[in-house]
Amino acid sequence: MPVETPPDWEAALHRIAGGPSRRVLVLGAPDAGKSTFCGLLLARAAGLSRPAALLDTDPGQKQLGPPACVTLGRIAGSGPPVLSALAYLGAVEPLGAWARLMEGSAALAAEAGAGLLVINTCGLLRGPGRRLKRALIAALRPDLLVAIGEDRDLGAVLADHAALPSLALARPPLARRKGEGERRALRRAGFRDYLEGAPAWSLAVAGLSLLSDTGETGPPPGRLVALTDEAGADMALGWVIRHDSEGFLHLRAPRPDRPVAGLRWTRLGLDGGWAEYRDPPAGRPA
Repeated sequence: MPVETPPDWEAALHRIAGGPSRRVLVLGAPDAGKSTFCGLLLARAAGLSRPAALLDTDPGQKQLGPPACVTLGRIAGSGPPVLSALAYLGAVEPLGAWARLMEGSAALAAEAGAGLLVINTCGLLRGPGRRLKRALIAALRPDLLVAIGEDRDLGAVLADHAALPSLALARPPLARRKGEGERRALRRAGFRDYLEGAPAWSLAVAGLSLLSDTGETGPPPGRLVALTDEAGADMALGWVIRHDSEGFLHLRAPRPDRPVAGLRWTRLGLDGGWAEYRDPPAGRPA
C-alpha cells in the first residue's frame, strides 16, 4: 500500500474485493481520492481473480476514457481497466447532461455483466449535486456506498440513503485540490489520448439518423459526435474534420465494430489542440 493511503483503506479493500458486494459506488468531494480507491479496489479484485469492471460516471475528470462521457472499462489481467463502452453526454459538467447521465450510466451498468462493478462519481455533493447523487444511486442501485473524507455535504448524501450499507473512509493525507486550469488540461489530455491516435475516415451521411438539440442539419467541423448503432447505442466518439460536396462526413474516430446508423451531437467541440469549447446557439454572440 502507498504510504499516503489511510490505514482504514486496507481493511475496506480486503472486505469488498473478497466479499459479496456486487455494485460499489464511491462518493467524496473533489480530489478526495475516489479514483485512487477505485483503482486499488479493481487491482485487489484482479489479484483474487474476481471479474471486475469500472463505471466512470464523472464526465469532467475522467479515470477512464474521454471526457464528456460515461465510460465502462473491464479489467484485463493485472493492468488498469480497458475501455469497452461509452455513452456520450455532450457536456463536461454532469449537471448539464442530467438525463443522459442517468440513462447512459444505467445502460452501461447493465452491460457490465457479472462480477464486481466499481462506480466512480463526480465530487458534486451540495444542492443540485446532492440531488444528482440521489438520482444516480436510484438509477444504479448499488449494494454498498464508500464515502471518502469528512464532509458535511457527504454526510447529507449518506443520510439520504441510510438503508444502504456504507463504509466511511479517511481522505489520503497527500490528496490535493486541482485548480480549474489543471482540470481543463487534464480534459484536454483525455480527449487527445482518445482521438489523436484514432484514424481519419469518411462516412456517408445519407440514410443516417441525425439527432441533436442544436437545430443544425449536421455537425459542423470541430464538433464532437457520438456514432450510434441501429438501437441508438453509442459505439464511439468522433471529431468532425469537414463535410464534402458529395455528402460525406470526414472525421477522426475509432472505427466501431458495428455499422454506424446515426450521429448525435450537442454544441460541444474541440479546437485543433483538443481543448474544449461550446458554440453559442444560433443568433447569440459567442
